[in-house]
Amino acid sequence: MAEYVWYVSYGSNMLKDRFMHYIEGGSFEGGGGCHRVCADTSAPREVRAYDIPYDMYFGQRSGSWGGKGVSFLDLSRPGFAKGVAYLITRQQFEHVAKEENGGIEPEYSGWYNKVVKLGTMSGHDVVTITNDEGVYSNDPSEAYLDVLARGLEENYPEMSRDEIDSYLAGCVR
Repeated sequence: MAEYVWYVSYGSNMLKDRFMHYIEGGSFEGGGGCHRVCADTSAPREVRAYDIPYDMYFGQRSGSWGGKGVSFLDLSRPGFAKGVAYLITRQQFEHVAKEENGGIEPEYSGWYNKVVKLGTMSGHDVVTITNDEGVYSNDPSEAYLDVLARGLEENYPEMSRDEIDSYLAGCVR
């Protein structure tokens, strides 16, 4: 029997269509890298909005997003970020974590090298990935912000577009 975890995304994977490219393979809307197909291509068993107890910020230079920044969590102090939790198998989570790091194990990466346990929900671990030491800030591209906004609209229907834009603007350092 498969072990399940809640994988919490706070970046572009909040948009389910984007996230599913990490499971089913291929590239999202014709851009970025081409992801390898996961051995288990089943859809998440459940999807929920999830409040993360750390601030989100933009950093690094992503070739997939025009050399601009992507989302990370600031683990140095408590904060708040909006996320989306996907109930997937641990095998799927390990695949996603490797794909987020160019196909290598997170602990050997300079990007998303830290798996963070955020708690438990419905009897399953809640986990996400970020950088363990923080990365240099870099503003995100408009295309990246659009994907984040679409993911927030999809999962936080109570938020207006102005509230979403304000939230994302507050994540820029």
